[in-house]
Amino acid sequence: MQMNQLQSELRLARSLIAERDSEIQRVRTTNNQYVEENERLRAILGEWSTRAAKLERALEAERMSNLESQKKALPVRSQPTRESAEPT
Repeated sequence: MQMNQLQSELRLARSLIAERDSEIQRVRTTNNQYVEENERLRAILGEWSTRAAKLERALEAERMSNLESQKKALPVRSQPTRESAEPT
């Protein structure tokens, strides 16, 4: 009778271990999927960060160009024209 009890407990223990192993495998699979998705999202974020940095540099260059254009145009505008210099 005790031998049957031990065999029954052994089967139950093996069953519980198999269930636990199966659960561990599911968790590992899910974790690997999350890791892959995380890597994919990091790559996308890196790409967008690079694009944003390029756009910021281009915007700054445009601002500097506009400032230079304004500085060059300012003396031309401040010189009196023939019409505004002549009395009417």
